[in-house]
Amino acid sequence: MARTRIRELVLVHDATCAPCSRIARELPGCVTVRVRARSCREPRLAEIYPNLPAAVAACRAPAVGVLRTDGQVRWWVGMRGVLGLAPVLRPGALPLAVRLLREAATARRAAG
Repeated sequence: MARTRIRELVLVHDATCAPCSRIARELPGCVTVRVRARSCREPRLAEIYPNLPAAVAACRAPAVGVLRTDGQVRWWVGMRGVLGLAPVLRPGALPLAVRLLREAATARRAAG
């Protein structure tokens, strides 16, 4: 996916989880596009994003949604989120992005 085709990232996280909240605060500094943070506990989340994976909607895993300029969203769950972030990462931001995703994914597995 080319960089120019990505409009923004949607980060779905558990706002009650400290590592997940940290990713929502710090990930925007790692990328070159806007990040929209959404809580997995939002009542209408599945309605807003009908293709959201069930594990994400059930707060079992964080996810990065890549919103393309054509309006389509592709979801990357857990550590796979790095693949969605890769085209829009700032230079040198990969280690921090990986650490944030790993901490959030590990916290969700431990809680679930």
